[in-house]
Formats: sequence, C-alpha cells, structure tokens
Amino acid sequence: MSFDNLKKIYQFSENSHKEDYWKEMFGSTNKDWITHESTSIKNSDAFPACDYYLNKSHYFIEIELPGMNVNQLSIHLNNQVLHIEGYYQTFIPNCAYLLKERQNKHFAKNIKIPADIKEKDIKKKYENGILQLSFPQKEMKKEGI
Repeated sequence: MSFDNLKKIYQFSENSHKEDYWKEMFGSTNKDWITHESTSIKNSDAFPACDYYLNKSHYFIEIELPGMNVNQLSIHLNNQVLHIEGYYQTFIPNCAYLLKERQNKHFAKNIKIPADIKEKDIKKKYENGILQLSFPQKEMKKEGI
C-alpha cells in the first residue's frame, strides 16, 4: 500500500465522524439524514459522548472524559447556553506507537439549559472518567386567574 493511500485512510478516519465532512461530500441538504440533530446539544462532532437528562428535582449532564484533567476544561454559561471546551490529550512523547486509537483533539459542546439557571447553581463532579454537571430544576410559578 502506498503512502498516499495510507494518508487518505488516515484522513478519512479522522474526519468520518464529523457532520461537516459528509455534508461536504454529498452537498448541503435540507433533509437531516446524516445525524439526528438535538435541539439542546450542539457540537462539532460526537466526541466526547454526552448525556443530558432530568430526574425529579435536578438536571444532569454527563460527559465521558477518561484520563482528562478537568481543571483544564473551560465551562461557562452565556445566554442559556452552557459551553464546555477542552483539549483531550493522549499522545505520549518519545515513544513508538504500535496501536493508537485514542484521539488527541480539541472539543466543544454547547448545551442549552433552562433560562432561570445561574452559573453558581451548577455543581461539578468528576469520577471514574465521567464529568457530571448538575443543577436544580426550578419550580414553575403558578399564576392565579
């Protein structure tokens, strides 16, 4: 196999999970057959995996970040959008890789949250490679007639 073919395979593996790659390949389309767009989570690709759910009293956002130093993450709230950004680094210098499946990459997630949540309400916990953000569900005010 030639070096050019290996280069093409590598480029495909680096980009095939990105929605923009497929839109560029097949042209822009109004039909959303490539991915299932979420109205609450916007990001450039599916990395890192993220869940956003609600229980009886709290919202939870869980993000898979094994081995990541969470102090190197940027997490801030602006106009009802929780922005989570960082760089996932797995490369070890001065070694010869025999297999390299974990990516080194920048990532960003933008997650729409309820309007009445303040940044001080958001609790952070990192355990077993999962970053968990939680914030209380605010009670709806009942209006009298």
